[in-house]
Amino acid sequence: MRLGDVLTGGALVAGGGLVAHAARGFPRMAGIAYGPDLFPTIAAAGLMLCGLAIAAEGARAAPGAAAEQERLAPGRIIALLGIVAGTALALPWLGFHLTFAAATLAACRVFGGGWIAAAALGAVAPLALHYIFYSLLRVPLPWGVLTPVAW
Repeated sequence: MRLGDVLTGGALVAGGGLVAHAARGFPRMAGIAYGPDLFPTIAAAGLMLCGLAIAAEGARAAPGAAAEQERLAPGRIIALLGIVAGTALALPWLGFHLTFAAATLAACRVFGGGWIAAAALGAVAPLALHYIFYSLLRVPLPWGVLTPVAW
């Protein structure tokens, strides 16, 4: 068991619960089916799910696994910073969908995910986020090289 992961996961669950509770108090807007509480509630649910996953993984981990993870931590941090920088540079040219798919796949691989899971998440996550931001919240996302097929 890795106590740090269990505590971090618990803190994320608690923080997500607080955000969800606070979002319930946002005033409703007349004339629209969703209110200003929609995005904070979605983000809170994501925080709580991630917190549960982190806590569960920490609880079931072998005692020696923490030492191996700590040994690799600086390389993972540098890789994650590279992914973020690459995303910032590629976003205007490649567009949201391709950039986010590549960044998601790379982040999954850096943090130990398998190729199939990373590719699946890299394919599904941009489409789900496109639907949430572009269709529901009306946030314009850059299309980049996919502009000819934009819908």
